[in-house]
Amino acid sequence: MKQVRNLMLLILLTAVGVWAQVPTGNNNDVGAEVGAKNRSLNETQHLQKPATQPQQVQTKDSKAQQPPSGETLPVGKRQPQAKTKEEYADFTALVQMTDPAAMEKAADDFVAKYPDSELKGATYQRAMATYQAAGNEEKTVDMGHKALTYNPDDPGVMVAIGELIASRTRETDLDKDQRLAEATKYAKHALETVTDFPAPPSMPPEQVAKIKDEMRGTAYSILGMAAYTNKQYPDAITNFQQSVDITKDNPDPTVFLRLTLAYDKAGQYAKALETANKTLALQNVSPQITQLATQEKSRLEKLASAPAKPATPASAPASPQPQTVQPN
Repeated sequence: MKQVRNLMLLILLTAVGVWAQVPTGNNNDVGAEVGAKNRSLNETQHLQKPATQPQQVQTKDSKAQQPPSGETLPVGKRQPQAKTKEEYADFTALVQMTDPAAMEKAADDFVAKYPDSELKGATYQRAMATYQAAGNEEKTVDMGHKALTYNPDDPGVMVAIGELIASRTRETDLDKDQRLAEATKYAKHALETVTDFPAPPSMPPEQVAKIKDEMRGTAYSILGMAAYTNKQYPDAITNFQQSVDITKDNPDPTVFLRLTLAYDKAGQYAKALETANKTLALQNVSPQITQLATQEKSRLEKLASAPAKPATPASAPASPQPQTVQPN
């Protein structure tokens, strides 16, 4: 049971790539598309997906980045751009680093050297992703806060650190309300900004749509976790279901398990059993999720036929216990 208490569930960190460009002598745009979708597995703390960090450096025709009719779009409605070749070169060198501490130092130096750069938020976003891949959650959140200082409407950063904050918050934490309020704020603002968030011009529209849906799904999962920790189980169910519906083309077994536990705590045992079965039927379910979902299924099969009633401390399930297997 102690090992079960230490298992926290899936954290999706989705960082949409940065498109940096500077003019060359022949008026072509030299761009650097840096995309990252970071997920990691720390078996003693979190159930997470493996991290991948694809990087590309491409040269694109300048027309791909120009707004219609020569309109100048504000930063935040387009990918940020380097203003000089030197700035572009320094940014490119930074994003190719793999050591998170070195990348953080390079980000600090970059911001000091280019105080007017549009890429300041992107440098800390990359440092955030590298720290997350290394399993350093404290520094991941720290770098995310710095990134939002410069790009306050970045939904990828907001859902990344919002998920971490919500997943690490427990009912007994003295600062629970403050932490959940912060995670909720990020999730709601991400839902407001994700539609207009710019993607690299070279990224296929279907991939852009998928990434944005993953960010929406993560945002709703954050709201579900906050509600669950606050024992607002109907709200948790609603938000977890939203997450499941939005990401139905790429289902996340962890969110299905979270939904199972929320139904369980709400006393809706038949729905909980149905969702547990759906969890186990998904592809690529991790051993940890399989174990927890199987335990839930075994217990729920005995309760599904009983009349639904609100859960109380006396009727809390024995194995696994959702109060110790947090859905976050």
